[in-house]
Amino acid sequence: MTDKEKKSLEPPKRKCSICGDKKGKLTNQYCRDNEKSPYYDDDLFSGTDYMDCWVFIRTNETEEEHKIRMEKRYEK
Repeated sequence: MTDKEKKSLEPPKRKCSICGDKKGKLTNQYCRDNEKSPYYDDDLFSGTDYMDCWVFIRTNETEEEHKIRMEKRYEK
């Protein structure tokens, strides 16, 4: 089987619905669930992708973003 045939059998890569596959503002790194990350693994059964992404988001959250998030949290 050629590389082209293998690629056609793979499901298309979807953009992460949490971080949008963007680089972090503070770390200038990608989420661990992004293929461009040096820590990426394509193990579908590890179950940590969701948590890895949220850790990434919180790690790259500015003080202003944190303040806004906390204010919204207490508005409810």
